[in-house]
Amino acid sequence: MIEVIGEPGSSEYQAAILVRDALARAWRGIDTSPPEEEHVKIASSVKLSGQKVSDVDVVVAGLFRTRRYIVPRSNAKDMDGNSIVGTKVRVKSFIVAVEVKDHSSGAMRIEAGAVKVKYPDGWKSATDQNDAQRHSLVGHFRDTTGSNPWVYRCLTLLGIPELPRTRGIPQPPAGAVPSNFDALQFLMAAASVLGIRKSGGEHTISSGSEELMEKVLTDGLFQELRPSNLDRKRMDRIGSRPQLARELASLLGSNRVHLRGHGGTGKTILLLQAAYEAFVERGTRSLVLTYNTALAADIQRTIALMGIPSDGDAGGITVRTVMSFMYSWLAHLGFGKDGEIDLRNYEHDCGEANEYFANGAVGQQEVDAIKKAHPSEFGFDAILVDEAQDWPQPEADLLARLYGGNAIALADGFSQLVRGKATDWRSSVIGEPKDGERSLRDGLRMKASLAKFANALADEVGLQWKVTPSVEAPGGRIIVRIGRYSEMEALQRDVLASAIKAGNMPIDLLHCVPPSEVRASGDQRSSALAGAFRQNGWTAWDAVDEATRRTFPRSGDAFRIVQYESCRGLEGWITVLDGLDESWELARKGMAGGLSNGQPQIEAAEAAAWLWIMIPLTRPIDTVIITLRNPGSRLGQVIEGIARRLPDIVDFER
Repeated sequence: MIEVIGEPGSSEYQAAILVRDALARAWRGIDTSPPEEEHVKIASSVKLSGQKVSDVDVVVAGLFRTRRYIVPRSNAKDMDGNSIVGTKVRVKSFIVAVEVKDHSSGAMRIEAGAVKVKYPDGWKSATDQNDAQRHSLVGHFRDTTGSNPWVYRCLTLLGIPELPRTRGIPQPPAGAVPSNFDALQFLMAAASVLGIRKSGGEHTISSGSEELMEKVLTDGLFQELRPSNLDRKRMDRIGSRPQLARELASLLGSNRVHLRGHGGTGKTILLLQAAYEAFVERGTRSLVLTYNTALAADIQRTIALMGIPSDGDAGGITVRTVMSFMYSWLAHLGFGKDGEIDLRNYEHDCGEANEYFANGAVGQQEVDAIKKAHPSEFGFDAILVDEAQDWPQPEADLLARLYGGNAIALADGFSQLVRGKATDWRSSVIGEPKDGERSLRDGLRMKASLAKFANALADEVGLQWKVTPSVEAPGGRIIVRIGRYSEMEALQRDVLASAIKAGNMPIDLLHCVPPSEVRASGDQRSSALAGAFRQNGWTAWDAVDEATRRTFPRSGDAFRIVQYESCRGLEGWITVLDGLDESWELARKGMAGGLSNGQPQIEAAEAAAWLWIMIPLTRPIDTVIITLRNPGSRLGQVIEGIARRLPDIVDFER
């Protein structure tokens, strides 16, 4: 069986069809054979999350349990350099990262076995780009399967009917095919990059064991991405091109943009709206940086659904986690030992890099050279910083040195500090215009009753915190129960039914759980709530596990589960805050760490914990469900008091 996944009409989909047809011609019946015998999946315009490269034009994966062979015709060697022309090569399995280029022969150079193509800003290596895609695909499957499959790579050059030849040998000799290719050419081009391996007495093309390849073929990468109701609303908001977003888009990359506001006021969405507008109007390539791996995956899902390129030469939007991105820069600046960066010295290394700049040991010439050599990884016109108030200062200073203060746009959630003192970003734009500064006060995510509840809680505990309830979104429910949500099956079913009735899907729900609900088994972590969902026959994106968190959920039927520290920036039509009092107590103890036991310090720790709890309280859109472990806890008492004052919007049941 051969399956093709993707939207028709693009060069990527055209290449996917060419691969399908080539394989079908090579082995009669392979396109209709049972998947238990032969199974090939071909996905076009693939989006990855949590990797250095986000876009892969085509991914081809196949597993053959029947014996399938190819016979190389020319210029074929094994890994030892021996010719295998005329030798039968068994094809057991394969994973291929395919990069598609439409360039004509006049816009293409083939040098030293590599292909370069011409763009308005110069020549770029398509081979290096394809190799980077291969590495990212390996990283993706490492996250999703727990193993390291062997991934091949191949350029598909749709603009030329055949490869040029030197002394009768096609150029490049490996890693590329022209538009008129057959299965032999495709598989040999991919496998010959590093040479054909020998296994069990015969030369073999294989990307891994049958067990591993079964996991690969069921990977979410090969699922059709279908937007939920909430996805569509988010996509519509990003693509709506409001006037404020247009104003900010005109400043992106050249003037500092700085958005300030409490949680739920739409900072991240407004930045994405501006980035999308700049991409559409000017071909701007923007990078979104966030500490929250789950949020990075969430934004990547939206970008994928909208079909916005991440690594395109015509602009787009890329999402990376902050430390992953800065690690890459530190390594290229010479602070990595054998490609590795010591986590314990991360801030120190950022500070030392800043000193190198200040002393003239590193300058703009070196930075420009790195960007030119690695355009997909570092070549951005604008940098969008999420939760900008919470960056370590040396890290923020280094980013400003690398891209300039004016190229950086900030979403600043004041009163949402987690790591301590607020970050100073102003020093990188001293004396510059402040045309891009905006303060956001309206509660855009939450329905009015949810905003009223959040305001009431903030007022009750003495916080200087307030959002303006939306007059355009009345209603909203607050449900409070005692116990563990994982044990409340009837409520779980009611919640799902309510969401579906409103036109939503499981993926539109968000569940936050405390550490007591998380179990570890080796390197993997799972939540009790995901286990309960699976017992009901439901699926879950259980992002309490780090590897899961790096990939976005591709099925609309998956319930999203995160720990509280991963909830910033996320939203759910219905949001479940399980064990919220436990989470508050942990936050209070964390804030009090290292302080003396005097009353002022205790009060400061409690105030900081209350500020932190406003982050999860501003994640819901329509309904928030709060479960308490102990109704007599400090947070439990506050919520019960609010429920007595606001019985029309708070359903508190002991």
